[in-house]
Amino acid sequence: MFQYCHKSLFSGVSEKSKLFFLFSGFAAAFAFNTPFLLALLFIFLVSFLLASGYRDFQKLFFGIAPFLLLADLSFLIFLSGSGIDILQVTLVSNLRVLCLFTATAFFTFSADVFSLLKLMKKMRFPESVYLPSYVMFRFLPEIECDLLEISAIQRLRGIKKRKPLLYLKSVLIPLLFTALQKSDDLAVAYYLRKKRERQ
Repeated sequence: MFQYCHKSLFSGVSEKSKLFFLFSGFAAAFAFNTPFLLALLFIFLVSFLLASGYRDFQKLFFGIAPFLLLADLSFLIFLSGSGIDILQVTLVSNLRVLCLFTATAFFTFSADVFSLLKLMKKMRFPESVYLPSYVMFRFLPEIECDLLEISAIQRLRGIKKRKPLLYLKSVLIPLLFTALQKSDDLAVAYYLRKKRERQ
């Protein structure tokens, strides 16, 4: 889902342009508040993904679906009786998340993380900006692989998608645990590297 492909149609485009496209997609997703505009943005982003040669749409959207369903359920529980149009909020938030994920998928599919890191250093971005960005885009594919492994293990245990709440619980908790464990390892490695540089 989130893996760089050097054969992408847009892999030859400059990293500045790709970064601009990503930030523009994010800004538009948060600026638009109507379902119609967000749906148009989503169609635009999906067409860019198709043009770039991306073909893992099933993985992309089925990977997002459990999180969207969980968010929709929480909207239904916490916003019922508040006078807020739940359908409008749910539709806008779902389309916004889909736009954000689609823009990220396009960016990670067509942008090389190492050349992006070089560009950010060259543009004199602070380390507190480019390092988390690098880590995020570097480890999205690993989190995706972890999700697939955890899902396969849960299927072997007999937990299927037919029971969505049990399935979500049995997938999300181990995924969160492994992501936190990897973030701890990265933090320790970064701390030790900085300590060595100071000596």
